[in-house]
Amino acid sequence: MLTVTERAAQALYQFLQSEGKTDYALRIVAQLGGCSCCGPAYGLFLEKESAPGDTIIHAGPVKIFLDQMSSALLDEATLDFMDGPEQGFFIDNPKAHAEGAGGCACGG
Repeated sequence: MLTVTERAAQALYQFLQSEGKTDYALRIVAQLGGCSCCGPAYGLFLEKESAPGDTIIHAGPVKIFLDQMSSALLDEATLDFMDGPEQGFFIDNPKAHAEGAGGCACGG
């Protein structure tokens, strides 16, 4: 299951507060890219309601929604937040690192 760090949960909570969207959750969508050795591509969106079949992760005061495919692709991943000049959320996914460890043979 996706792990959400305390830092990421707090940053998401603060963002939702600042946007006046405290009743929203973060949806993370993971899709395999065009190149199998590059690992999944991720999209992050705010949504109010979960969809049927979603995995719902409660991380402190916030919720994360994952569809079934995204949940499988993010099974061992961690959502974290980096503060500073390159501020933002990032996903550390060991499965993606393992797939791309040999380099990309397709030029990606």
